[in-house]
Amino acid sequence: MRLIGQIHVSLKGSIIQRDPTLWEKLKRGFGATLDLDTDRMRVELEATAVVDQVRRALVQLGVGNALSLVIDDTVIFQDTDGKPDDLPDLVLALSEHSAVFGRGFTELKFAAEHEEAGLHLVIEARARTEHAEDEPAGIVSVGGRLRDLEPRAGEPAEDYRRRVEPLAKDPALFETARLQFESFVGRLEGALKASMPEARVEQRQAEARVVHAPSGDGAAAGPQPASPTHPGYDPFMVYYPPSPLSVMLDVMLISSFMHMLSPPHVLFVSPAGMPLGTAQEAAANPDLLNDADRGDEGAGDEGDGLDDGDGLDDGDPWGDDGGGLDDGGGDLGDFGD
Repeated sequence: MRLIGQIHVSLKGSIIQRDPTLWEKLKRGFGATLDLDTDRMRVELEATAVVDQVRRALVQLGVGNALSLVIDDTVIFQDTDGKPDDLPDLVLALSEHSAVFGRGFTELKFAAEHEEAGLHLVIEARARTEHAEDEPAGIVSVGGRLRDLEPRAGEPAEDYRRRVEPLAKDPALFETARLQFESFVGRLEGALKASMPEARVEQRQAEARVVHAPSGDGAAAGPQPASPTHPGYDPFMVYYPPSPLSVMLDVMLISSFMHMLSPPHVLFVSPAGMPLGTAQEAAANPDLLNDADRGDEGAGDEGDGLDDGDGLDDGDPWGDDGGGLDDGGGDLGDFGD
């Protein structure tokens, strides 16, 4: 089961103006008033200030384990050794680069992880100084897993199945995890509001998902969306690539939830992140998933303006690897990456 949450952070900025054409320059010379406004905004942000505000919000929740900090494709910090409580190390690394990034940046990505109440969480904050007028300046994504459902190091598939199968039949386990996750995302929203009083901070989602791969061929563990605004984006899978056993888990959970009298509040989605229905709806109408199998969901254009065939190219300028690592996502479009 995948726990997905997202918080948008909006800041006041200035509208970016385009350069006038030669004809417009001539018109202006004769006193004409020109409208050179574009649909893009620019926000004045300093890397050190952004990191400090996010850090203070995380510390308020007891989060102290940093994963990475990437600014304009430069890796400032990366926890390659799995060192715990290394958030101060990240701050120190940034201070050593303050002469370069202290006065501004194009894109910043800050990731940390946390464990509480049996959940393993990845928190990723992204900020951009230039963005579309209807987009937020920052996006904080949260991805989570139940620690008991994660494969153990070197655990054979059959041993994993035997260990997890009884857990998959316990609806209370998943309901408790969902509520704990919603609580964490809500507390994170409150902490960000406190550390960013000048910003508008809005929680957009906090939900539990299970991926239904129609072909059953492992599509659920395939390439991940690069953009945090893509419906299938999961920051956990950016920093912890999925095990092949995750497909087995999805299959077990779907089968178990479909046979429960009162299944937990979980959303079934396609590998591209498109909603298929809740566990309750699927239990009441088993044809719901069969209809998805017969359709073209996850295999092409769904009419939403996004190319969800592989979950990668959605035309979104936020689209990159999220961790400063090359994921084959390609060009970032208007940010010149």
